[in-house]
Amino acid sequence: MNVTLKGPGLPILPLLPTLSLKHKLEEAVALSFSADLGTPVAIFEKIAREQQYAFLFEATEGDSRLARYSFLSCDPCLTIAFKDGLLVQNDGQGRNETPVVDPLAYLQATLAQFQSLAEAAIARALKKGDSAPHAGPNGANDQHSELAKFLEELPFIGGLVGYMGYGANRYMAAIPQQSKDPTAVPDGYYALYDSVIVFDHQFRRIILLSLRGRAHAEQLLELLLAGGQLKPLKLDLQPLTQAEIFENVTTSVSREKFIDTVEAAKEYLREGQAFQIVVSQRFSVPAAAPPINIYRMLQATNPSPYAYFLKYPDFVYLGSSPETFVQCQKKKLMLRAIAGTRKRGLNAEEDLSLGAELRADEKEMAEHRMLVDLGRNDLGRVAQPGTVKVGELACLSKYTHVMHLETEITASLDPSESAFSAFQSCFPAGTVSGAPKVRAMQLLAQLEPERRGIYSGAVGYFDLRGHMDGAIAIRSALIKDGTAYANAGAGIVYDSQPEAEYEETRNKAKGVLQAILLAEKEGSR
Repeated sequence: MNVTLKGPGLPILPLLPTLSLKHKLEEAVALSFSADLGTPVAIFEKIAREQQYAFLFEATEGDSRLARYSFLSCDPCLTIAFKDGLLVQNDGQGRNETPVVDPLAYLQATLAQFQSLAEAAIARALKKGDSAPHAGPNGANDQHSELAKFLEELPFIGGLVGYMGYGANRYMAAIPQQSKDPTAVPDGYYALYDSVIVFDHQFRRIILLSLRGRAHAEQLLELLLAGGQLKPLKLDLQPLTQAEIFENVTTSVSREKFIDTVEAAKEYLREGQAFQIVVSQRFSVPAAAPPINIYRMLQATNPSPYAYFLKYPDFVYLGSSPETFVQCQKKKLMLRAIAGTRKRGLNAEEDLSLGAELRADEKEMAEHRMLVDLGRNDLGRVAQPGTVKVGELACLSKYTHVMHLETEITASLDPSESAFSAFQSCFPAGTVSGAPKVRAMQLLAQLEPERRGIYSGAVGYFDLRGHMDGAIAIRSALIKDGTAYANAGAGIVYDSQPEAEYEETRNKAKGVLQAILLAEKEGSR
């Protein structure tokens, strides 16, 4: 692998991070076997059960490009968390705290150092394979040719996994932060994984890649083969009514206050300070059910292209997001702009009518075109000139509780840029902040009474070869200290109706809240 991770889109750190790993990267190992050992969720429960850090990424709905792979792992070799200008790095042997001005640049520098170690571990494995010319059908040559094939075809083979919360905008655009912080989680939290378990659903196989060597690969395999503790999750429960879903829910603002906030946002729009502002609210509900069961229920009742489960020592973040943040695979960039929402109909006829109404709504279409232009501009800053392309405009995509207008935007990454500079250019997505983006975020700091936490940031990975993929952190729940927090927003434009925007936030939050309550109900049976 000869991949350059650095790019001029990020500033040079005055002090580069020192990479100290608790585990030495040995000879890379790849094991492959049939996928009939269990589902990704069942295997994740086994490997993550006794671990403080673990992750699961799935694609539960979408085209084959999105749905082919699932990724999971545990026991990272390093973690990096940052909040309010302080970064904490933990290698399992000790903590290192340092002030940080640009955490994204710190992550990039850390991954660049890890890349050099990973390249050496991979080179040792491939060289060993080349030096075994007489190996049999199942010998070293076969094993290492499999390794080379997996390294070439898999989008993720190890690297940084985690989230960049909405509050990380303070580092990229100096956005003020509210003093009230109900979730009190880091602005960003990434773990450096040197091993990964991959489900290839197309070819029905599991691939276990480890840069830590054969001993660690076998330890993971032992966890994978252990007995599971998941109980059957019955899905024959009746869907909850809206009254039942919101019965025990508390919110960051009242209905009246939210409507007042929308009116205040519209006044900013009338003054010409922005074209759109995405106003959100937080929904909180007690959550005693195991987080893995909430995740299972959410995937069963509200599938989306991106499903994720991030486990940290003090909290869990899980979700089912319909929207790509930004993807970089082999220097090709892609994002999907989603703007324009209707609830799903009660029957096929009503569903068709609502979809036609959405496509014919000039307000929704104008909002959608504006955010497509914003996405084009975000990619254009890091793309090769002339390569930004817009796919079919405003395709209607239907999910369990809502339908959206979606447009795919693609580009080729400029050779002088990196996945990290593409991330920075697009963060946060305009569909969850507004346009123009920086001014919209400044106004949101005044309009919203508290910090958003992870919501409307990005969840995903930075692969050690320069790949990147992730979802906008929506349709998700933060579970901490027996409470689940779910946020939802609505894009406010000049002619928005405040009551309709309030109902839109409830419709967007409904799928997550119902999954939480159904998991609670199933656990009490």
